[in-house]
Amino acid sequence: MNWLDKARAAAKRYQDPGLSALLVAQVLLIFIAEPLAFEGFEPPLIALWIIVVGLILLLVLGSDHHGALLVVGVAGAVRAITLVADLVWGAPMIEAEEGISAVLGLLAVMWVISGIVFGPGRVTAHRVRGAILLYLSIAVVFAWLYRLIAVVAPAGFSGLKFTAGQDGALSPYLYYSLTSLTTLGLGDITPVNAFARSLTVLEALLGQLFPAVVLARILTLYTDDKHREDARSEQTSLSETGA
Repeated sequence: MNWLDKARAAAKRYQDPGLSALLVAQVLLIFIAEPLAFEGFEPPLIALWIIVVGLILLLVLGSDHHGALLVVGVAGAVRAITLVADLVWGAPMIEAEEGISAVLGLLAVMWVISGIVFGPGRVTAHRVRGAILLYLSIAVVFAWLYRLIAVVAPAGFSGLKFTAGQDGALSPYLYYSLTSLTTLGLGDITPVNAFARSLTVLEALLGQLFPAVVLARILTLYTDDKHREDARSEQTSLSETGA
């Protein structure tokens, strides 16, 4: 067994706990680090992104989806090239390219996560948290899509102004995306562009269907597994007592 096979075997052992860790990092990133960076305090965003990238590599390395590994690698390479161009040569960030690579990378990661959550084996609490991770990832993907629309059509949203090159600039789009996903709809931001309206409706539909279908199914399987495990434990205890 070469070093890559050993690394993949080790990564596969920690995939389930990696889902829980990534969920915690994602929640901190969305609700704390991004808003702080938008207000000018960037260190938590940088630190959390390093942690998130490490956890994503862990999940992808242990996955059997080689196509997802390729997409994540390409998306990461595109992101790295744009960052180097900005830092070394002072070239402006290509916002559309950044957004497209982010969406492709996120979809690949969601593919990997869904393979773990719905894969063979017992449904653990980590996999339940992985399903919640998928739900929040939908909001992140749509946030990047809304940001792409704002790049192409700056007047695509009423009450939402596109800011290029600012750290934490995704934060307003995450806010709008989460209010759309949960159908909260506070009305302070409204889609004007036709594609923005279509995406908003699609996200609202996914926000209603995902908890009702996917999360409910995962929780049911988790509860059933717990009941079977408790029954086996009780039967074992009775057998030992009888002996």
